[in-house]
Formats: sequence, C-alpha cells, structure tokens
Amino acid sequence: MPNARKSAPSSPSEGSAPRLRRAAPPRYAFLKRIALDFPGAVEIFWHGNPWFNVGTKSFALFSSREGLWILKLPQHRQMMLFEVRPEVFSPMRAGRLLWSYVDVEKLDTAELKDLLEAAWRMVTPKHIQRQYGQPATSPKQIR
Repeated sequence: MPNARKSAPSSPSEGSAPRLRRAAPPRYAFLKRIALDFPGAVEIFWHGNPWFNVGTKSFALFSSREGLWILKLPQHRQMMLFEVRPEVFSPMRAGRLLWSYVDVEKLDTAELKDLLEAAWRMVTPKHIQRQYGQPATSPKQIR
C-alpha cells in the first residue's frame, strides 16, 4: 500500500516527497491545494499517480491511462452530470462501484472546488466533516 502523507518524505531515508512518474496531471497543484485543506485528507501515490484519501478511502485520483481525474461523487449527481455534460463527465466502473471520470480542464475553479468537496464528503465520517463547517442538520448537531 502506498505511503500516506500531507508533506512528509516518502521514506525515512529520503529527504524529499515522492515524485510523479510522469508530467503533472492537469490542474494538479490546484486540486492538491484544495484536497489537502479538507480535514483528514492525505495524498498518496499509487503507481506514480496522486490519490487523495481520508483514511483508506479515496475521493479523488488521477488515471494516467485515461489522462483524467476520477472523483467519487453522489450517485444522483453523477447520473445527472453524465447525461447533461458528457463531454466533461463519464462513468468509470470499478466492480460494483460507480465513479466519475472528470475532464478538469473544462471546469471553472468554483465548480471544481465544489466537486472535490462533494467527493470528500462521500468518504469522510460525519464527525470529521463537522470540522469543515458542515451545516447542522440533526438535533444533536443543533444543541
């Protein structure tokens, strides 16, 4: 399993963070900055590609084979995006799971940030989400 870190060296004997095997993915610096601002988020490298996780669950990763980012979005949102904007969003199946291929170069900054947050919320426990300012929705949270 790859090493998880926010900015730690890839191993104790190395003095620098791991490097991408290829040219940086599209909008990598922006996605990294936003993703790592979410509580509990870490970046790992798997086969030279960046993945953003909370614990062992991934919410955004780059597919060098497709040249696209893959996001874990709510299913109702995915289906709508696949239908309305197929030039930007397409389905990616991993077993029974449905993820979204996303051409991030065709998205503006605000929309991309919103999609990353939605993906992060899909895999993040509620107690960690509250650290990011999740609106209070249950009676326990309102007290």
